[in-house]
Amino acid sequence: MANAEHIPPPEVLRSQRNVMANERGISDQNGARSAQGTDPNSENDEWAQPMDYWYNRVISKSSPAATTANPSALGLIAFGYTTALLQGANTHWTEANTPYVTSAFALFFGGLVQLLAGMWEFRRNNMFAATALSSYGGFWLSYGIYLILAAGGVIPESGTEGLQMMLSLWGILTFFYFVCTIGLNVALMVLFLSLSVTFFLLAAGQTNTKCLKAAGYFGVWTAGAAWYIAFAELLNETWFRGRVVVPLGTMTWPNHHHDKNSPKNA
Repeated sequence: MANAEHIPPPEVLRSQRNVMANERGISDQNGARSAQGTDPNSENDEWAQPMDYWYNRVISKSSPAATTANPSALGLIAFGYTTALLQGANTHWTEANTPYVTSAFALFFGGLVQLLAGMWEFRRNNMFAATALSSYGGFWLSYGIYLILAAGGVIPESGTEGLQMMLSLWGILTFFYFVCTIGLNVALMVLFLSLSVTFFLLAAGQTNTKCLKAAGYFGVWTAGAAWYIAFAELLNETWFRGRVVVPLGTMTWPNHHHDKNSPKNA
């Protein structure tokens, strides 16, 4: 995402370009030859290039996002994989000790990789993605360390109330993230709302096996939503050259509700 604070709006850029072009005798309307005999259609005369050329050029020079790959797909893949793996035990698809198998992936894939993706999003000036990915990266790092220490007997396993408190707080935080996604796109809204429900069901599941199993299925669904968004971004970027072919359900709001320079996609 480009840094909108340092990029003039298209209409301002167009006006500035036209003024400079007219000073050289170049007509923006009919592409006539300049007073110096320059062909406006020539690639060597940048003053005569279309408006898109100028806008893209300004973006590429003023924003690190233009030269930094989108890391959110990596973060979402790491999040989805670790989430689905952990919920295997709750759905009874895998053994009851699956969480201990998850610990290594929680540390490095769901934790470290997702945290790095969040840091790279800070570089791209994408505050929401940076905050969310870094938060869940920290969650998986913390949970992975807890599982390892508890399995080794270094620390006692937390009691029911402690786990309920921890999971409920994450459910509340995730719901706040869901509120932030309203107006971005439908896929992100589904992801964060499903994740919030998963956390609350996990909290209730500490004393109710039915809620725990429901949390497992919601967790797998949430992981699927994360992977859908990730692969939509990958396919749109690699196969379709940035065109939105795999939809995320982008929402359009009136200008008086959202600033026109605000990002519409995370």
